[in-house]
Amino acid sequence: MAKKLIKWLIVLVVIAAVVVAGIKVISKKKAALAKIPTAKVYAIVAPTQIARQSTIQLTVPYLAEVQSDSDVEIASKVTSRVDMIVSSGTSVKRGDIVVRLDAGELLAKKKGLQLKIAEVKDQIRAKYAELKNLKRVHEHTGELLASQVIPRDKYDTEAANIESLQATIAGMQNRAASLEQNIREIEDSLTYTSIKAPMDGVVSKTYVAEGGIASSGKPLLSLAGGDGKRLVVRVPDDVKPTALLMKGADQPCPLLSLNSTFNGLDEYSCQMRTDLAAGNRVEVRLLVFSGEGILLPFNAVLEINGKQDVLVVQGDKATPKSVQVKAEGSQGLVVQGLEVGDEYVVAKPDILLKLLTGVSIVKAGQ
Repeated sequence: MAKKLIKWLIVLVVIAAVVVAGIKVISKKKAALAKIPTAKVYAIVAPTQIARQSTIQLTVPYLAEVQSDSDVEIASKVTSRVDMIVSSGTSVKRGDIVVRLDAGELLAKKKGLQLKIAEVKDQIRAKYAELKNLKRVHEHTGELLASQVIPRDKYDTEAANIESLQATIAGMQNRAASLEQNIREIEDSLTYTSIKAPMDGVVSKTYVAEGGIASSGKPLLSLAGGDGKRLVVRVPDDVKPTALLMKGADQPCPLLSLNSTFNGLDEYSCQMRTDLAAGNRVEVRLLVFSGEGILLPFNAVLEINGKQDVLVVQGDKATPKSVQVKAEGSQGLVVQGLEVGDEYVVAKPDILLKLLTGVSIVKAGQ
């Protein structure tokens, strides 16, 4: 029993010694850490600007499509082989032949119909001669009937034959008239085998080559007439352009809303005189803001969770000031919320975030 008690006392003494030693080590470590000097926080050097009121025009680059109401597509009304078609880029005058189609098949059909008409008319003449003879015989039969020399049924039979022959002649005349109508339709189609330009212009595009087949209703070529065009832009609904600026133009071209959409994009257009062919796309600038305001660089506004702040310099600190972005363009941001004369920081977002923590600022150049 005494031996067990001694063993427990030894264990307790050892544990106490380890604890005391650990406390001493921790105390020394704390003392050493306390002697380490606190890290020095250095001020951030950042450029600043002064808010000023000015007349501003904001633009954004965009692509516009050239369209024209005076451009026409010339189509074929008959199916035939193309004997001649003017090439793209050719200037033509109103009345010039721009397409000539093979008329051989139509002429052959017309010739065949003319032969059929001649045949039917010969048959009609023969039937008229037969009718004339029947009427003469019938007239004599009528005289005999009046003298009661022949029975009544013979007279009635002749009358029925005359009526039948007259109906046959009428049918043949209708067939001749139908064939003549077919000829008139062919003659009308023949007028479309030589297609003339409806106006002065330039052939902007051809859709079929010489020797190819022109199908009824399919376009053969496009004719661009005059230089009166319109430029059409399609923008998201949050962009509200008021004018379009084209390179080389003296004045902005006012935009008119078409009150229509294309694949979810709002359409605007402006009238402009240009030699560009319809369908081309050209680089333009859209005017999205024009007026008085305060213009800031993009790096002056810090956006966090949908809220825009500008860091205004007050002494050696930068204090956030809430602003509202009225318009955005290539030139920068037009904002509300700043006062004229406010000095604000212009820097990348990581610098602005550091200044938000209270780090001192040294204005660049000082």
